[in-house]
Amino acid sequence: MENKIIVFGGTGEVGQVIVQKLLDKEKHVYVLTRQTMESKTHLNHKVGNVLDIETIEQIIDQDDKIIISLGFNNSSLDTMSKGTANIIAAMKKIGAKRLVCLSAQGAGDSWNYMPDEFKEMVLNDKILKASFHDHGIQEDIVKKSDLEWTIVRPTEITGEKEKATFTKNSPAENSTFQISKFDVAQFIVDEIEGNNFIKQVVMITD
Repeated sequence: MENKIIVFGGTGEVGQVIVQKLLDKEKHVYVLTRQTMESKTHLNHKVGNVLDIETIEQIIDQDDKIIISLGFNNSSLDTMSKGTANIIAAMKKIGAKRLVCLSAQGAGDSWNYMPDEFKEMVLNDKILKASFHDHGIQEDIVKKSDLEWTIVRPTEITGEKEKATFTKNSPAENSTFQISKFDVAQFIVDEIEGNNFIKQVVMITD
């Protein structure tokens, strides 16, 4: 069987789109989920939690490619970073190398380049503040790994229809600084196969 692509966070808003786009390309996809999923051709899943490293180790094979699209958990403010640490530890133990991690523009060192209005909004919202903080920790964990990693920082994610005209790193003057979840998913799917931004952080926006 063809080596699989594992999507951690594959039941989330962006993760579901990533999974479907991979299935449309007839890729073999594996999802770790907290609840049983409907069976589909080329899609397998295991019920479990990213905070349980033994479960993660059970599903990763050496030649698998890994996508992290974990969402923020209001009840556990460090799920993204702890889950990512577990995934990376399991990858290193088993020998898997390729990782694409979904983060957010404003996380890590990109915070310094964000408008004052954005910073004020985040700092005055407990959940947003915790989310961006955890994304920053998550990014540091990924960068310090010796994996073939790519970090994807989309601007504000919307549910708008797919445009397929997004830009990378240098927004156009008329950019809305928003991007459809479908475009985010497409970029990640292209990157997990194309390997265009190994050990790079990429900002994407419409």
